[in-house]
Formats: sequence, structure tokens, C-alpha cells
Amino acid sequence: MKSAFADHDKLALLIIGIVLILTLIAFGPILDVVILAVSLAVVVMPLKTWFTRFINAQVASFLVTFIVGCIAIGALAFSVAIIYDNADYLTEIITQIYLALIGMQLIPQGTATTPPVDVAGILNSQMDTIQSGFFSVLTGFTAAIFNTIIFFLALFVFIYFGENIWRDLLSGVPDALKSFVGHMTEISSNTLYSIYIVHISTSVITFLLAIPFFYVLGYGHIVFWSLIVALFQLIPIVGPTLIMIFLGIFALATGDYRAAALIAIIGYPVVCAVPDLFFRPIMMGKRTSIHPAIMWIGFFGGLWILGIVGFVIGPLVLALLVAGGRELIAILKRAKANGWLEKPPV
Repeated sequence: MKSAFADHDKLALLIIGIVLILTLIAFGPILDVVILAVSLAVVVMPLKTWFTRFINAQVASFLVTFIVGCIAIGALAFSVAIIYDNADYLTEIITQIYLALIGMQLIPQGTATTPPVDVAGILNSQMDTIQSGFFSVLTGFTAAIFNTIIFFLALFVFIYFGENIWRDLLSGVPDALKSFVGHMTEISSNTLYSIYIVHISTSVITFLLAIPFFYVLGYGHIVFWSLIVALFQLIPIVGPTLIMIFLGIFALATGDYRAAALIAIIGYPVVCAVPDLFFRPIMMGKRTSIHPAIMWIGFFGGLWILGIVGFVIGPLVLALLVAGGRELIAILKRAKANGWLEKPPV
């Protein structure tokens, strides 16, 4: 059978493959940064398309990149500032829980004679470890700066050129496969939408719902606790429930039964359940048909194997796997209907 590619095209494809392999080897250490930039570019592309109604594509791409940068850096700076300002407060709460558990004899008697100063010493020693880890992170500050620059440059490039690149790639796809490729593209887009837009929006909603709850709870540090539950909302399955359990233990350990009741009756249902069971389905609508359990496997498996980039790659790969499996079943059914593997008539 004659090949669809001419001899010089085959040679060109070989050279392209070699260049691609060399590029992956050379830029392997920053591949995760580029993957995150590409995945985010897919999600924010509709915003760039909307801006192009009023300004040219290059300015629109820069504007979208700038907006994303401001949101990301602003959220990170806000989170770090709040957590740093409340580090001593968190240490104090842990100390109170520890001492209350000793008083309730929930800790073995052998440690019951440990004076409070020793508890503080243990906690301070852990804080020293955290601080030493923080300073070790600072030694990689240059690498972080370069990664940030590469991320936003890659984000801008893929926002600006992404649609044209994808359109050119699709133009080379056989007509018989365009439906399948379009379906896989839709699955990828919906999965990335779920990871970025829905996940982060649910976290923001959790933050807003937590503010009045922690005001009523009366523990102070309202913004700190609201931020903590919002950050934990980004963790699939467990979410802010862990924080509510922690605060419930604190309330019981200190004899604050009013706070314990508020956490059980209002805290968990409103702050934890409502965002997941009400707002998340509304925002998702019918954009994905992948079961949440599969998404959770992707989240945890991806983080475990690939690190932070696995948070995106894990669910995306599993979503494509499920879509591919469904397409395989459809292909086999069509083949069966066409008489595949049936015995020929004698």
C-alpha cells in the first residue's frame, strides 16, 4: 500500500520527532510549568475571545495574562500575610487543646505531669523547624522567580497563538476522525473548567460563607479561619470538614459547648456542605459526565505521582481515558453491527 507521506515528508517528520525529543530533554525541568500554563490558557481563552471584540488579539492576550497574574499573586500574598500574622494564635490554640486533653485525662497519665512550659517548648521547636524550612525555600528564590516568568510568558504565548495552533492541527485531521477529536477536546475543556473555575469558585464561596459563621462563633480571627476553610476546600473529599473537626475538638476540650453546637448545626452544613452539594453542581451544570469519584482519583493520584502539576494532569488523563473507553465501546458496537468477526456463510 502506498504511503500517504512522500519520502521527504517522512524525513521531515523524523527530524521533527528528534527536535521534539531534544526539547523535552532540555526543558524537562520546566515542563510542569509549561503544562500548567497551557491548561490555564485553555480555560481563560473565552475571556480573550470576548476582549477581542473591542481590542486586537495581542493586547487582549496580554490583558488576560495580566488579570490572571494579578489574581494569582494577590491571592497568594493575601494568604501568606494572613497565615503569618496568625501563626502565634494557631500555636496558642494547639497548646490549649493539648493542655485541655491532659486535664480530661485523654492523654496517658505519664505525660500528665508535663508542665505547660514543656509543651510550649515542643511547639516552639516545631516552629523552628518550619522556619528553617522556610529559609531553605528562600534559597531557591531565584528558581521560583524564573519559573514564574516562564509560566506567565508561556501563558501569554498560548493565549495569543493557541486558537490558531489548534485550528491548524485540526485542519490536518481526517474528516472521519474530526468528530472523535472534537469530543475529546470538549471533554478536556470541561475537565479543565472543573479543575480551575469551579474548584476555585467553590473555594471563594466557602470563604464568603465562612465569614458570618466565624463572626457568630465568636473565636475572633475571622478572616484567618475563613481563609483556612477556603484553602482546605481545594482539597478533594476532605475539604474544610477537617477544620470543623479540629474546631469541634477545641470547643469540647475547652468546655465551650455552645461553639461545638454551632459547628455541628451551622458550621458543617453551611460552610462545608452547601458549596459542594449546591453551588458546585450549579456551576458545573451538564459540562461533564465524569463521575466525581474518578476526578478524586485523578486529583490524589496525580498529586502523589506528579506533584502539583498532577492536580491538573491526573483528572484530565482519567477523563480522557473514560472518554476513550466509551468511544472504544461505540466502535466495537458499530463493528459488530457491520458483521465484524462473524463467520462467513458456508
